[in-house]
Amino acid sequence: MQDMRQVEFVPFRLTDAAEIFSIKIDREEHTELQEFIITFRNVKNNHLLNDYEQIIKSLAGIGENGVKESFFRPEGKMNDRVCAIPLITSGRQKQNGTLRLYCIRISDKLLIIGGGGIKTTRTYNEDQTLSEHVKTLQMIDKELSDLENEGKDLHTEIYNLKIHID
Repeated sequence: MQDMRQVEFVPFRLTDAAEIFSIKIDREEHTELQEFIITFRNVKNNHLLNDYEQIIKSLAGIGENGVKESFFRPEGKMNDRVCAIPLITSGRQKQNGTLRLYCIRISDKLLIIGGGGIKTTRTYNEDQTLSEHVKTLQMIDKELSDLENEGKDLHTEIYNLKIHID
């Protein structure tokens, strides 16, 4: 049996329209979002750098406009709230970049960002790194859903919340 991992929620960007948090697992030095930024902000591949810049631009747009469903691509399973950024829009056509950043869309105002990486397979399940990011967020989403079902308001409780996952 593996040890439970502690998850804490760290504010990334708080605006009138959106409260965006990232997760920190087991008191790591950086949040999952910080790790993503550190890994991809200076990438040499122009295609990946463009994807990275689109994701950062998407996060800015979410901060300004709220956590609208149209900003995300559903991932995970039907019964969870795991999704991915971005849906890159070029002209009228929506297409998906190679880079994925996974998150949990709690509401039109609350977003929790996990980790991400380069999608080189048809589905995230086929890639060990991406699959781990999604599974972690699915476990977090399950714990958060349980808290909501107990009557907790995540919008207020998220600031001091720590949960444990497998």
